[in-house]
Amino acid sequence: MAKLLVSDDDPQVLDLVTLVLEDAGHTVVATGDATAVHSLASQPGIDALILDVNMPKSGFEILNELRLNPITSTLPILFLSGLGSREYRARGLVEGADDYMVKPFEPAELVLRVARLLSWRRTSPQLGTADNADTDTSTDNQLRFGRYEVLDVIGQGSMGTVYRGRDPRLERQVALKTIRLEASNSASQRQELLDQLRNEAITIARFSHPNIIVVYDMGGVERSAFIAMELVDGLSLRDVLRTCGPLPADRVVPMAAAVAKGLTLAHEREVIHRDVKPGNVLLGRDGAIKVSDFGLAFVVSSLAVDSGEISGTPGYVPPEVMNAKPYSKPGDLFGLGATIYESLTGVHPLTGSTLRETIHNTLQGKIKPIRDYVMVSPELEELVLALLSTDPSLRPTALESAESLSRQAAEKQLQWSADILPPASPTP
Repeated sequence: MAKLLVSDDDPQVLDLVTLVLEDAGHTVVATGDATAVHSLASQPGIDALILDVNMPKSGFEILNELRLNPITSTLPILFLSGLGSREYRARGLVEGADDYMVKPFEPAELVLRVARLLSWRRTSPQLGTADNADTDTSTDNQLRFGRYEVLDVIGQGSMGTVYRGRDPRLERQVALKTIRLEASNSASQRQELLDQLRNEAITIARFSHPNIIVVYDMGGVERSAFIAMELVDGLSLRDVLRTCGPLPADRVVPMAAAVAKGLTLAHEREVIHRDVKPGNVLLGRDGAIKVSDFGLAFVVSSLAVDSGEISGTPGYVPPEVMNAKPYSKPGDLFGLGATIYESLTGVHPLTGSTLRETIHNTLQGKIKPIRDYVMVSPELEELVLALLSTDPSLRPTALESAESLSRQAAEKQLQWSADILPPASPTP
């Protein structure tokens, strides 16, 4: 049985959850003080967390704090909330929770969901488990994915964990990106997704393009999978925008041209990304610009289709997909347009104060002109607005976008520079 941390500002709900979980054999640490969650979760021995959303301190805020803390970044988290709309459930999962359950709840369902949550248990690499994705621990307690040694945690997402790893055979560091497959309905569906991921990884591994992350290997077991890929010493465009704010056009144009070139090759090979956004554009300190996550975006999309949900990240999902049409190449260009717009202005062109508002803005194509925020050339603004068209047939192709952006960069002699990235932290 497990030691669970439960937080809810309603004493009656807190008592009921505690009773249900203790009756199931678990040890429960209960608190009605949302501000105490972070410190309690950081204590040794906590196996998972059940967290309310609507508290004096937002559950989403607590979730973000936990995911940013290396001690709690891999802690399995279940939101148990009275906010049961699709918008809130989607937001909870997008922001990094492992599951979302709505109050009032059935005790038996809570016990089952907690059992499933604990099957996803992930401790830090130093302690020796990670997503059950073809992992192995040697006698010296070295965590491995297949032959790859895990060095430390790079990041945490809603579908899995990203690790810095080492390939002892070739003596190089790699990024190990994992994905949990529990969201599919059956063992046969999970195996089908593993096969699809393997085929996708094989296709991407054959790519040779300076603007696409190199894929080295793929492995998996029944409920989890991992991809070993090129490790980029740098930051995602998302992190750069959060740190530095909007970027000048003389940086954005050559950066976007590189992304469009990577998408061009992928589309020529009939591979669709499905989640083009700043978080999947990696900027290296050596000046590299890489599009990442082709394979994983494909599997996340498949999981979402199986569960009846819309795949992708709100604000970057094209309107046709929200209208239940298949994701196609123009959808990647919509994500590119949103990425360029946000890079130039520091503001997402479609995001509203709620998920419902974001969906409405996307479907209606309500976009403020870029010139309302910053002055750019008419050609650049025209391209971005065309990429964000609600009609996919009106969007430029990846090749057309790459040619336009490259021409604009050449005419003004613009080049990307990585000097905006902060110095690297010491490697463990």
